Order: sequence, then structure tokens, then C-alpha cells
Amino acid sequence: MNHTYPLHDPTNGVKVSEIHVNHPLKQHPNGSAKDPVKSFCDKALFGKEDSDRHIISIFAIALASKGKTFVELGVREGHTTQPLLTAAEMNNGHLWSVDLNPPTEFIPDSSHYTFCQQDTIEFLETWDERKKIDVIFIDDWHSYPHVKKELELLDRLIGPSSVVLLHDLMYGNTDPFYHTDLTLEDGQWAKGGPYRAVAELNPQFWEWSTLPWNNGLTILRKKYSNKYHSR
Repeated sequence: MNHTYPLHDPTNGVKVSEIHVNHPLKQHPNGSAKDPVKSFCDKALFGKEDSDRHIISIFAIALASKGKTFVELGVREGHTTQPLLTAAEMNNGHLWSVDLNPPTEFIPDSSHYTFCQQDTIEFLETWDERKKIDVIFIDDWHSYPHVKKELELLDRLIGPSSVVLLHDLMYGNTDPFYHTDLTLEDGQWAKGGPYRAVAELNPQFWEWSTLPWNNGLTILRKKYSNKYHSR
């Protein structure tokens, strides 16, 4: 089955080409397509992947936000796509998932979903600033300069009621302790990684905490904004 997804959010007026993903629609094991919430609970209890114990939290936060606009930066197999998409469908919202490569396992066939095959920085730079993001999950390239730039761009795209979720501030299974290495000059974790980018945020405007398992799931919130989205 061929699935065709628009490459970017149509609300911002940017016209770009479409991407054809030549994969059959795949379901998570144990019949999770029929009962996704049960599969999220099963992953929390028995999952072995590096984000499995966060799946139920991602779903609950997105659902309880009652948001309509969800974004996922970094897709890989699509494991974190499912809880975000399930919440988007239940809230009658939409999920935009962004990665340089198409998902390899969970490949949605849903009117509430758009896969954007592009660089995440470019995606955020072209997002319509008038359209507030309610929940965003960040798990793409983890270098300090990359995550720092993403957070700088997000400052204009979120408000105090938005939630930013970041994976891997405790990468390398150092949980419950944060992990940063300033000696790394290149690569995935260069120059201090995602922890440094978050730790440098001004606490006058930002607050955050981390669930200390599965490499950490950080919950970040902007306290208030006088420039962009006030709520």
C-alpha cells in the first residue's frame, strides 16, 4: 500500500512537494492497533526499547492537554508516534511528525497525521508563528547546538499552556542522573548534548523536571510570554 502525506503544515501557506512512503501499514504487536492504551501500559511494564516506559506518559500528557496541535521531532521506528497520534485522534487534533527518514515500523494511515520528511530546524523555521503548538516531543539529533536552536525557535511557537517533552537528558542509561560531556566536539552528543541546552534556559521564563528512567523524559514549560502566545 502506498501512503501519500503532505510534506508540511498547509496552514502556513508553504507549498512543497509530497512524499510517497512505500511501506505496508504496520501495527504494533499484541493487537495494539485495536487497544492502543493497553499496549502503552504493557510497554511501561514490559518494554525493552529506550523510550517504552515513557509511552504512557507521552500519551497521557498529550491527551490531558486537550490540545489540537502536536509535533514530533525525530521518528525512527515510530514508537513515540503512536501515543501522540492516539491522543491527537481522541482530541480531534493533528500530529506532524518530522524526520529525515520515513518511519520503519509504525506507519499511520490517518487523516490526523502528516509525516514531513525534512530537517527539523527547517520545519520549525517555516511553521506559522500564529499557530501555537500544544505539545511537542523532541528526540532527533541530540547535539547541544542543534537542541539549543530548536528551543530558540520554539520560544515563538509555544505558550504557557504548551508542553515540551525532550528525551535523553540522561542518555547512556545514566538515569537517575543527567548526562553531559563537554569534551565531545562532534557527533550525536556534541558539546554537552540536550542537557546543556535545557540547563542554560533562563529559570525566570522556563521550568522543567525529568522522569528519571529510560534515559529520562524531560517536561519543559514556558512560564509566561509577553511577546508571542500569552496562554
